[in-house]
Amino acid sequence: MSIQISIPSLVIFVINLCTLAFYYSFYRFHFYRFTEGFLQYTALAFSLFSAGIAIGLQAMFLQWVPNGGPVWNSFFLSSFIEEFAKLLGIYLFFSKNQDEFTVTDGIFYGLVLGGCFGLVENILYFINTGLWSQVLRSITALPIHMMNGGLVGAYTMMFLFHKNPVFKWGNLATGFLICVFFHGLYNLSLFQEIDLLLILPICILVLFFLLEVTIAKSRILVPGHILKLMDMSMEEYEILSRHNRHEGWIQNVQKHISTSGIRLFQYPNLRHTVLTIFFLLPGILSIYLLYDAPEWIGRKFPDLALQDYFALFVMYPIVLALMFFFAGILNPYFFRDRMLAVPLFSSVDMHVENKEENSAIFHIKANLFYLPTSKNYEKDTKASFDLWLGLNCFSGLKGKVLWSRENEEGNCGVMCQLDSIPFAFLLKWNYFRLKQNLKNLFLRKVQV
Repeated sequence: MSIQISIPSLVIFVINLCTLAFYYSFYRFHFYRFTEGFLQYTALAFSLFSAGIAIGLQAMFLQWVPNGGPVWNSFFLSSFIEEFAKLLGIYLFFSKNQDEFTVTDGIFYGLVLGGCFGLVENILYFINTGLWSQVLRSITALPIHMMNGGLVGAYTMMFLFHKNPVFKWGNLATGFLICVFFHGLYNLSLFQEIDLLLILPICILVLFFLLEVTIAKSRILVPGHILKLMDMSMEEYEILSRHNRHEGWIQNVQKHISTSGIRLFQYPNLRHTVLTIFFLLPGILSIYLLYDAPEWIGRKFPDLALQDYFALFVMYPIVLALMFFFAGILNPYFFRDRMLAVPLFSSVDMHVENKEENSAIFHIKANLFYLPTSKNYEKDTKASFDLWLGLNCFSGLKGKVLWSRENEEGNCGVMCQLDSIPFAFLLKWNYFRLKQNLKNLFLRKVQV
């Protein structure tokens, strides 16, 4: 028995392979040059596992809800189930040897898994909607799957490195729901004829910039085995890093050292600039042809709808140009070393038995904070805290000392955890922090 493969199907298959190779090369040379072949093949295997899980779950829900509406089909049957299947595959990929990996590893191998997942889905999704519509789906759905895989990979690693359930599940749920939302919005625009020319670039560019921010921040996070050596969870490391950052700002002010040279944005390199121009020119030329010679387009591409032409030959090259221009433009050291101007802090009185420590905190995450002290305290020492925000005092908050450290300069500090934290304090803290950061944005120079 001979198997007949149509020319359009072969063209779509080749386009999918080229799209996957393009985005893989883009991200590999963008931020992750050193890869292990075995891990990439393993990620490929887990992508097939995830695709199988997604197909099985979709078949099961189709039996239960055979006639779901467009929102159900776009956001749950397709988006939620597929992102959940990718999350499961990425979690199983990293969970066994999590301490050997970093958040950056999670992003890259999540990209690989998501890209291969998208390739399998596109191959299985050959539908009779016309060649150009299938081409558009192939070159847009696959990068969305890929970038979502990178984001899910990052949040999965954070989930594995965090100990506090608030951070573990909060970060994971937030990242997962963001991916589900933009994936579902893309599905809704593609299949329900919502304004594709508006929704499509929004979905791709928003996911791209979210991934860029995640990549930049991941470069300053340490791998699991380093956290284990320091006997810290990721949330404790982030709090201590933020404290050291603020403490460094104070020392720089005292020494008249400015950190204004550490900018948020870096200049794009020559290769990215050339590629930006390379993709921008076809988009500009396509706009010129659309307005100057629309009849020529109709003769050359009789089956190509105007919306598909604009999406394929105008919008998509411009989106690629923006991606190349902004790739790697965020400076990771800004997130580690740069202080905008004046940090926010809260005064704290710590009571241990009959002794009192007067100190300050620069950063608090949920019910955790780091506190400079005059001496070390035993692990799990019970304490009560009075937290001040301006003239507002939240007194008598019960908690304990998780651990105590002394740095190279002989200064002591403790990581503290409250049994519970007033919701009003968190609201006020984040409100004041937002106000302070907005003020900092308008301070042109660091006050010295």
